[in-house]
Amino acid sequence: MRNKEDIQIRDLLLEEMAEELQEQCEFLRNDAKKNIETIQSKNQKTYNKRRKIAPMYKKGDLVAIQRTQFGTGLKLRPKFL
Repeated sequence: MRNKEDIQIRDLLLEEMAEELQEQCEFLRNDAKKNIETIQSKNQKTYNKRRKIAPMYKKGDLVAIQRTQFGTGLKLRPKFL
């Protein structure tokens, strides 16, 4: 038979293991969050290196508009209107 002390010791051990597991999960979450933030900042820097500023058009400027609607018989038509 189990004593009362054995049950109490088991309960204490289970609580301690649960707390330790919680701490490990918290540490892993924080570590993953930090890694994600560093990778995102590196990706953002790499993306922004080659990015151009969008041109500002004025009213009356001549611009080329690319054809966005595709249909039958457009194979030989020009891409720009």
